[in-house]
Amino acid sequence: MCASTWSWLGRRVEREVLRKARDHLEAVKQVAEAVELLFRKFREGDANDVAEFYAKTYELEKKADDYKREVIKELSEGYLHPIDREELIRLVLINDDIAAYLKAAGKRATLVDPNTVPESIREILVKMASGVKEASTLLLKAVEIVRSDPKEALRLADEVERIEESIDDIRMEGMKEVLRFCDEAGKVSVCIITKELVDELENSSDECENSADVIRSIAVMHA
Repeated sequence: MCASTWSWLGRRVEREVLRKARDHLEAVKQVAEAVELLFRKFREGDANDVAEFYAKTYELEKKADDYKREVIKELSEGYLHPIDREELIRLVLINDDIAAYLKAAGKRATLVDPNTVPESIREILVKMASGVKEASTLLLKAVEIVRSDPKEALRLADEVERIEESIDDIRMEGMKEVLRFCDEAGKVSVCIITKELVDELENSSDECENSADVIRSIAVMHA
């Protein structure tokens, strides 16, 4: 097979993989949307609605897993340069981690009565979840245009990084509130879960930034 044919096949496979990666990220964004609504219900103190939205989150995360497997299968069979393949695999696995951390946060939210968590902490959890939802929306837009408009994809990746930095600041505020709550309330189990809620949302935010870094790499290759 001549070099031009290999190149054509590679471009075609890359387009198909990016399309499926986009579908995967759309599912991840839906997980983020469900988790944001979950934490809004958590803020309201409605344990039944929290459980309902966790069930939705669980199903959406399973759908994201299905898309991930499709992308990995496509990459294992396609004609792509090893560097291109590695970047696309990284993109999908990191995006999958965003959904996994969000699901973990949602699961932990079902383990406590929301009304045992101070309102100030519940508000912080909503802010963090909203930030992750916004970041995932920008990541989806960036993946959609990374080949056609790499400069705009880079700008969107920069915006995701700024959101992650903002969530870092909110987390520090949240940890102060959590430590104060733990010192004053003496509810060990609730204290542990509350800290883990903050940590899982922070982890999902960190993965958004990692995804933005991969998008930057792909964008530079197409610039």
